[in-house]
Amino acid sequence: MAKNLKLNIKNTQIAEAINLGGLKEKFAKRKADIEELAPSSEEKANLEKPEGKATITPEAKAEADERPKEEVKRVRARSRSMFAEPRSTLPLAAETEQELVAKKSRKKSSEELRQEIFGEVTAEPSLPSEEAPGSSSPPFPISSPLPPQANEPPTPMQEILPLPKATLDRLLAPKRYPRRSPLSSMERLDAPIPQEKKETSQLGPTGRHINDLLNARLPKPEEKVLPVAAPGKEEKERIDKGEEEKKAKGRVKEGTTEETTTAKKVGRPGKATREFRDLKPAAKKSSDQRSFDARDRYGLRSSDEEQHWRKKRAHKHIAVQEDTTTRPTSLKVRLPIALKDLAVEMKLKASQLLAKLLIQGVMLTLNDQLDDETVVQLLGQEFGCDITIDRAEQERIRITDKSIQEEIAAAASERLYTRPPVVAFMGHVDHGKTSLIDAIRSSNRAASEAGAITQHMGAFRCTTAVGDLTILDTPGHEAFSAMRARGAKITDIVVLVVAGDEGIRQQTVEAIQHAKAAQVAIVVAINKCDKPNFNAEQVYRQLAEHELLPEVWGGQTVTVPCSATSGEGVNTLLEMLALQAEVLELKASPDMRARGTVLESQMHKGLGVVATVLVQNGTLRHGDAVVFESLWGRIKTMKDEFGQEIEEALPSTPVAITGLSGLPDAGEEFIVVKNEKEAREIAEVRLQGMRQARLLQKPKFSLESLLQQAQDTPKKILNVVLRADVQGSLEALRTALEKIESSKVIINVIFAGIGEIAESDVHLAAASKTIILGFHTQVEHHADLLIKELGVQVRLHDIIYHAVDDIKDIMSGLLDKVAQEEIKGKALVKATFKSSHHGTIAGCQVVEGTIHRNNKMRIIREKETIWQGDIASLRRVKEDVREVQKGLECGILLVNCNNLMEGDILEAFQVVYLSQQL
Repeated sequence: MAKNLKLNIKNTQIAEAINLGGLKEKFAKRKADIEELAPSSEEKANLEKPEGKATITPEAKAEADERPKEEVKRVRARSRSMFAEPRSTLPLAAETEQELVAKKSRKKSSEELRQEIFGEVTAEPSLPSEEAPGSSSPPFPISSPLPPQANEPPTPMQEILPLPKATLDRLLAPKRYPRRSPLSSMERLDAPIPQEKKETSQLGPTGRHINDLLNARLPKPEEKVLPVAAPGKEEKERIDKGEEEKKAKGRVKEGTTEETTTAKKVGRPGKATREFRDLKPAAKKSSDQRSFDARDRYGLRSSDEEQHWRKKRAHKHIAVQEDTTTRPTSLKVRLPIALKDLAVEMKLKASQLLAKLLIQGVMLTLNDQLDDETVVQLLGQEFGCDITIDRAEQERIRITDKSIQEEIAAAASERLYTRPPVVAFMGHVDHGKTSLIDAIRSSNRAASEAGAITQHMGAFRCTTAVGDLTILDTPGHEAFSAMRARGAKITDIVVLVVAGDEGIRQQTVEAIQHAKAAQVAIVVAINKCDKPNFNAEQVYRQLAEHELLPEVWGGQTVTVPCSATSGEGVNTLLEMLALQAEVLELKASPDMRARGTVLESQMHKGLGVVATVLVQNGTLRHGDAVVFESLWGRIKTMKDEFGQEIEEALPSTPVAITGLSGLPDAGEEFIVVKNEKEAREIAEVRLQGMRQARLLQKPKFSLESLLQQAQDTPKKILNVVLRADVQGSLEALRTALEKIESSKVIINVIFAGIGEIAESDVHLAAASKTIILGFHTQVEHHADLLIKELGVQVRLHDIIYHAVDDIKDIMSGLLDKVAQEEIKGKALVKATFKSSHHGTIAGCQVVEGTIHRNNKMRIIREKETIWQGDIASLRRVKEDVREVQKGLECGILLVNCNNLMEGDILEAFQVVYLSQQL
């Protein structure tokens, strides 16, 4: 509303500036002159001649040439209006057609163009065309167009008729008009108005108004208008008909006027007309398409204003794609299975399964394994899928779900045969186990043991007067507890060897516990009955304390006094073993596939992996494919305890085999399969499952453990590389080292292997700053020079408790020594002497102990230590002395100390560094 009001005020001011009232009077006078100059009926008749070229009379041409031509300067309006007039294109009647062509071909100067644009109109004004319906009216009233003649039919434009000579002279005569302001660009004229000559000084240096420069447009091509013959009757009717149709259809554009002359079609001699054409005003920008201005740049435009022009963002309709996935209604999976794998099988997103588990209070991740059958089936029911557990692969990998004893019990009785009993000798160290076995076997195996103790598990097959026996020799040292436990599991009868002069000891009690846990028969052999301090009653009493009531006391435990040295009671012991085997009815089936247990394994320098196994059922043959826990192999060689090659091993037979893919752990079971390919596949699947199980093991943290770690002082760490000859010895050594109790040093075994110490072990020890501990092994020839070059510590031992003691000493050496002060003597300062060269010298008397020259000294004044340091000089009389005894006087000079006073006490002390205990 405010914008329209401003436009109205501006239009009013423009109308006053251009003298609109005088302009209206001029239009009225011009209209009267046109009516007076209207052609008569004779002149109209002359127009109705046959079509042809318009001719100019010689008299008119001569008079026009003789009349002096006065150039009239034309002044253009200040702004280029949409009603601006194109310059007149009709030539004067006196000009010939050739002169017209020549004039049009000649380039006009800027002065001539200016005169044509701003000069006074000399041609006869043409009548304006009728406005189209709906056209907008001018902002101020203007004179109405002339009505058509009464005797002529109405035409779309008033024709320009030839005028007589007198009328032409009067029109060509120069006229004077009062000076007026140029018309506004908003005025709309029905006919061209001759303008008075005006001074161009009102315009710019170029003769153009500033609005012309602002609203400059590309110049339109000049239209060439040539005089043509007057239209005939048919032409007029055609023009009238077309004009009526145009009016009926309403196609005349608003704000424009039709051409007011037919000079393009009809030419009149001696007449010059100007063609007027309304210009289309520039389209105004709508309010909703305003430009980005300073208010937008500085954020001053309010949100209410933005609502008028900001285009509303089109709402994007996101097409929801229909889920066409076909999900299974039944599924078979193997356990354990990862959560993401289960989602893939069910054709679901893993997040959907996680959401369901979270609702039930189960926190899992994508890689977590699901091993609970109930959880998997409940997840399937949530999504309409019936999940069943596929156990076919597990059965194939497990090979069999029966133990060795269950397999023997399920076999047909006609396929079972009596097998030799497996007897394990167990007891405390140095109670004569190996010596007793040598007495049975008539061998001297004890002489080859380092330190006269057994540190390996031995398996032998021997023939006696009562039948064949398979004997297992277990170590008696406390570090071999696991080895004794394995021996108790695979044996049929346990022979508990107890020294009659010592009685039951710690490892004897442990052996009793292992035998009871394995639920095997126990026969007690009371050894060393040939010694004078032999006391069998003491052994009976100790056995009764451990719930092993001997037969001599009315119990069921068989006890046999014997001597491995003299051989006394050995045959009785064998008879008792045979009796127990007969009672147990030990049987096996040689026709079935072989199954057994690994006793020991080692890395041989020439043969590679060598495993000592005990066949418990079936028959093991050369070339069989065997599967261990996660290893596989094909039997290449098979030897007995004497190192001789054999082709097959019956039940209860220990053999050493080669051709395995790795070192099996002691205690692992083996089973023979169809072929080597199947053995490899089963072992690889088992290995993969073991890796997944290790990944699933998460360390358990608790608040108490975290607080304990925060309070604990940092501990020293001893890194160790272990090497042993066999798997059992390595296990025992590692267990013994881990059992060393210390709150200050931790043992970290970074590598443990079987075989000789190799160059790789040396490089590893040098990089991690560790020591190498070898047990019953040697160093490779190529690694000796490398050990000296890198300076790696290598400790070799044959006896396990020597190795443990050596590691304890190394652990103690890692601890920092503790400083401890020892008071050596005290001296009382009686006088002080100042020396320009040395400083203050204290005259003292030793009141306690002895003051030595190398002692440390501190000054105590009023029970507070004010200085501590070294002694620079110690003199008695005038001589330097090493020490001063109690009661003597001396002079003491301290290093850089001048703050001595009478009555101070000088205390001499010595710092002693003590080693810490583990």
